[in-house]
Amino acid sequence: MVGLKILLSWASLTFLLSSGVLFMRRRSGDRSRLFLAWVWLFAGLAFLCRLLAPAFDQPIVNQVLPVTNMGGGLWAIVFLYLYPLEAIGNGWLTRRNMLLFLMPGLVLGVILWFMKPYARELTSFADIWTYIGEFNVWFRLAALILGVSFYAVFLYYIPYNWMKSTVYHSWIVLYSVKIQLISVCFVLFMLTGLAWVSSIHLLVCMAVAVTVTYRELFIRFEVRCTEDPQQESDKSDVLPDLVADVEPTDPLIERLRRLMDDDQIWRNPDIDLPYLAQELNTNRSYLSKAIQDDGYKNFADMINRKRIAEFLKLADAGSVVSVQDTFFYVGFRSRETALRCFKKYVGVSPTDYLRSRMAYHTLQTE
Repeated sequence: MVGLKILLSWASLTFLLSSGVLFMRRRSGDRSRLFLAWVWLFAGLAFLCRLLAPAFDQPIVNQVLPVTNMGGGLWAIVFLYLYPLEAIGNGWLTRRNMLLFLMPGLVLGVILWFMKPYARELTSFADIWTYIGEFNVWFRLAALILGVSFYAVFLYYIPYNWMKSTVYHSWIVLYSVKIQLISVCFVLFMLTGLAWVSSIHLLVCMAVAVTVTYRELFIRFEVRCTEDPQQESDKSDVLPDLVADVEPTDPLIERLRRLMDDDQIWRNPDIDLPYLAQELNTNRSYLSKAIQDDGYKNFADMINRKRIAEFLKLADAGSVVSVQDTFFYVGFRSRETALRCFKKYVGVSPTDYLRSRMAYHTLQTE
């Protein structure tokens, strides 16, 4: 029991710290990261409440289908789906869509809450079958299975929508598998109430929190380079003119340029083609053509050029203290993506470029 309390403490601390880091590293318009931070905060508080349960004469193990733990766990699993949905379809989670998405879980939660005073206490899996005829028993079992299964449908919905998004397929599959793994461990714990099953569940949850947070901060790609990253350009060591300079022939191009130059919407790490089309009140096909008419190869080329151009502007002004922080500042979500794009457009690594700029300025001052 002491070991389980230690794991609960670590789990609560892991989720709360992960939430805090994500909150601190968020930027304006970074909705998916904000969603993940709220999910981790909810999970951390749920584990903390479970840790404090003995103080209120509530056991933390040896209960099967406990109403409080089951309700909190189901809600935590439901919230886990908000993050990938927002990451894949930026802006899809409007208030209306979110309410519709959460409604089944909300209904189950309300019923379970009112059922709590009348729920029979079960201490083993065998008790479920002994009292399966009672409404409060079979309903809890059905709520557990249906609550997990209903939202598990999105494990199939999410991966098959990766082609509509700039999020990498492997990231979507990995996150979906992690949700499924947490769900399986949670169901097993709810059906057995065993301490060792709970320990495995806590370890899995902590591992998922750490790995997902790390990938969100450093690895998850939002806008991909579409060409061979090894292909070098013939840029010199002075600030290259990366931004297309073509006279606009379409009102849509003028509005696009204003949005890019005045609002600098490319700084939003979650920006994608559907979101930009919505901002310009047009569709993706017209917008893609306008982007090409403006001198870019595609949406990713335009966004990446804007970001690299801003990085070079800061480098030329001597404002780059940390390469990684500057990449994040200009809108890149991933250091690896930024490095590949920089090498593609500039022809050298950021370190070599900064070194050459330093040497250039040194010669100018001598």
